[in-house]
Amino acid sequence: MPNELTIPAVQAASIQAAVPVVSQQPSTASAPPPVQSFTNPSLRLDPGLGLVVIEFRNDSGTVTRSIPSQQQLEAYKLHEKTPPDPDGPPG
Repeated sequence: MPNELTIPAVQAASIQAAVPVVSQQPSTASAPPPVQSFTNPSLRLDPGLGLVVIEFRNDSGTVTRSIPSQQQLEAYKLHEKTPPDPDGPPG
């Protein structure tokens, strides 16, 4: 089956861009401090509880939110420290 679609040849464009001259003088401005890289969200293992904690950070790297929350982690820790009920749960 013949193909009636034809594509004309394209000529290469000539580009003559003016290259700006860059001064080789030392910069008087100080370089910005290096940015601390971190992933967002980050995962960490709480070894005491054996739980994975998901932490969300702001632009400065401070933890703004976590799953489970800090309050929930404290509740887990408190629960592990309490002795079990000798009678067991009601059945």
